[in-house]
Amino acid sequence: MAQDADAGEQEAGEVQATGDQPRVEDGDILVFGTRLKGQLNVDRPPLAEYDEADIAALGAGSIADIVAAIAPATNSGARGSRGGGRPVFLINGIRVSGWREFRSYPPESVAKVEVFSEEVAQRFGYSPDQRVVNIILKPNFQSLTGEVEYEQPEDGGFSRNEQELTWLKIGEKGRLNLNAQLEDRSLLTEAERGLVTVGSPEAAEFRSLVSDTMSAQLEANYARAVIETGTSFNINGTVARSESRSLSGLAVDGTTPLERRGDSDSYSAALSVNQPLGGWVATFTSDANITRSATEIDRNDASGFDTALSRTYTTVNKLTVNGFPLQLPAGELSTTLDLGFDWKHIESEDSRVEEDLGLTRRRFNAGLNVVAPIARRGEGLGAIGDISLTATGGVEDLSDFGTLANWTLGANWSPTEKLSLSATRIWREVAPSLTNLGSPRIDELNATVFDYRSGETVLATLVTGGNPDLLAETQADWKFGANWELPFWKDTRLSADYGINRSRDVTSTPAFSSAFEQAFPDRVERDVDGSLLAVDRRPLTLFETRSRILSFGLFSRGQIGKAPARSERSGRGGPPQGAASSGQGRPGGGGGFDPARMQAMREAFCNTPEGETPDLSQIPEMFRARLLDADGNPDPEKIAAARARFCGAEADERGERFAAMRTAVCADPPKLDDLPEEMLARLKNEDGEIDPEKLKALRERMCSADGAQPQGQPGGGRRRGGMSMFGGDPSDTRPRYFLSLNHNITLESEVLLAEGGPLFDQLDGFVLGGGAPARHSSRLEGGIFWQGYGMRLSGRYTGKAVVRGGNFPGASDLFFDDIATFDIRLFTNLGEVFDKEDGWMDGLTVSVLVDNVFDGQRRVTDENGVVPDAYDPRRINPTGRYYGIDIRKVF
Repeated sequence: MAQDADAGEQEAGEVQATGDQPRVEDGDILVFGTRLKGQLNVDRPPLAEYDEADIAALGAGSIADIVAAIAPATNSGARGSRGGGRPVFLINGIRVSGWREFRSYPPESVAKVEVFSEEVAQRFGYSPDQRVVNIILKPNFQSLTGEVEYEQPEDGGFSRNEQELTWLKIGEKGRLNLNAQLEDRSLLTEAERGLVTVGSPEAAEFRSLVSDTMSAQLEANYARAVIETGTSFNINGTVARSESRSLSGLAVDGTTPLERRGDSDSYSAALSVNQPLGGWVATFTSDANITRSATEIDRNDASGFDTALSRTYTTVNKLTVNGFPLQLPAGELSTTLDLGFDWKHIESEDSRVEEDLGLTRRRFNAGLNVVAPIARRGEGLGAIGDISLTATGGVEDLSDFGTLANWTLGANWSPTEKLSLSATRIWREVAPSLTNLGSPRIDELNATVFDYRSGETVLATLVTGGNPDLLAETQADWKFGANWELPFWKDTRLSADYGINRSRDVTSTPAFSSAFEQAFPDRVERDVDGSLLAVDRRPLTLFETRSRILSFGLFSRGQIGKAPARSERSGRGGPPQGAASSGQGRPGGGGGFDPARMQAMREAFCNTPEGETPDLSQIPEMFRARLLDADGNPDPEKIAAARARFCGAEADERGERFAAMRTAVCADPPKLDDLPEEMLARLKNEDGEIDPEKLKALRERMCSADGAQPQGQPGGGRRRGGMSMFGGDPSDTRPRYFLSLNHNITLESEVLLAEGGPLFDQLDGFVLGGGAPARHSSRLEGGIFWQGYGMRLSGRYTGKAVVRGGNFPGASDLFFDDIATFDIRLFTNLGEVFDKEDGWMDGLTVSVLVDNVFDGQRRVTDENGVVPDAYDPRRINPTGRYYGIDIRKVF
């Protein structure tokens, strides 16, 4: 990136300049910067990017909230169940020990978020199951944040409240974070929703739809960097406690309530170390956890209760070494070696079983990932674009399953700068988790279940827990992807993924259905009359599963309306009207630079082969004019000189020196002793003293450049230095928007029970897994924000589905209608709305949320069009329309 010194920026540029900075023409200075430190430099473009203004406008209270808000971009739709769960996270481009390390950081501390495809995970020692989220933190930041939240359904019945206190300081050499969180939710019963319990109407007030829960958590994170050696490390400690209580109706005596009570205590510690080793970088992460869980289950005969106790001890350790050992004609060969050691032990005790269960797993694993650039655009084979190949191989030795292997082959082709195509073949062996193998048995008494055989709703016992007889799974997948930056819609990307998944010996947690009973009749208990008594839903092994999924994603962000002219924005001169990415990236106040514009300038020079003329349409008009000869044509010598300045090795050094000067100027008070003598001389008046007006003007220009705070914490606080919390430059009053949409189409979902059959088509209703799989599903996150006010809209769509009832007399199919729900979050920063930079309004955000705005309920009917009691909308979704208020204060 670079900053051109137009008329309004010239004075600041002259003061900032040092002896080795280039002069382009008489009196005009160019200051060169770099990419944000911590951005990933990989051959695959990001699927989505969020800068400071985007992040602030999400209305989030922590990084955890940010991740939830950008879920459509981070979900791995095309790989189905393979990509479930949280994505892989990096902080400043470096692997972290775990989610706990950063989840409570406030959003104001984040400079940028990048989302990459699943294949990028392999470069950091992970398998290509989940997408990669790189979170780039601001270099200097400090805040104390308090937040309180209250929520409840429109129909009442229960409520939820949460209190959280977070302190974070990010300095030049490290960061420290402390977090305390308390959450409480009350009980909701069937009687409070007007439901009638089958066969026992008086028991409705003793049956819970929502459990009574309480959780508390204390967390501390400390990170340190040793600048002289490049070493950095982070340590984390977390203590958590949770309690729950649910009701299961009345015992057989008809008077004694049946409860299930649970509590859990968790103690966690984590460590991550990053160490340069010559031209290589080594990262070691370690995460250890001890969890104790106890459940008390009242007996149905009212004679007391049974207990299920589990203790889990876990340590996960991984070392990765990444480097570029070989220079190929098309670029550097990237190599990542990973080594891991994991250990997990589960102890289970059950008062209903004579012998206790103990399982231990020790795992050693090793893997190698190589990314080889084959062609570079504009050179040799690069006539058809950039091409790279990826190969990964690994083995793991498990104490209970022996040696398992995995390998991946992939190709990435970028025929143009805006279009990227990829194809990946993935094969691996996966052992079932110890949780699936050894969790204690828990019986849920008097659960409401729809019996497909009789077409009636009954009360039955649901059994959950572990199964020690599970087998190792073999996965063989194909994934094809495309990522296109639309040329006709600025800052908009369209992605498409097609996944073909095939697996043998699949671990599955089943749901009760006619297909399940047909496949596993020993898992269903009935009396002599055929009435349903119990269903065993503990995990089991399926012979083979097949799925094909097509996934589309759309991501866009920008501002609405035409950029204001320079004269309307700042007397000192902002970016000219129509300049590239005006107001994007991390814009400052009047005279601050625009990183997106500067990155476009740098790419225009550095991505064009030497000897060829770059696309000057990406260059601001004032600077473009300086690259032309007397006839108005591009001057090769001037272009070559500019290329050397933008792309030379000294550009990064100049950027680092400028960042150091900006940090010194923006400190409170300014650290003038850290400034070069040339800059100090220009700040002095005729008496040799620092001129307050010159210093003030310099701070206004420099401190807005990176979101620094001339009157507060340096380098990225809440609102100072011209940085509007909800959109960047406060003089640019255009509304800002973002849109993230993901749609999945399941083309195939089949289960083969044995060689030669039978085959169950789950999309046609022969369901063995949980729920009713729909062919179509969508996820939406969008928002608009303007002058301190913001709105975020979240939407979910699930298509129609069917579950077959079988061929028994009286059996009935179930038909699930499609459903769309929308959540709205309205928020405002009172300090910005009322222009208060101090006092109680400064940093005070008030948010109002409405979940399920239209009170959408999924309608489920049998073959007669009747809604079974087990699928009463109030039972499926007892919450309905949901309101909440959140008050957050940043000190």
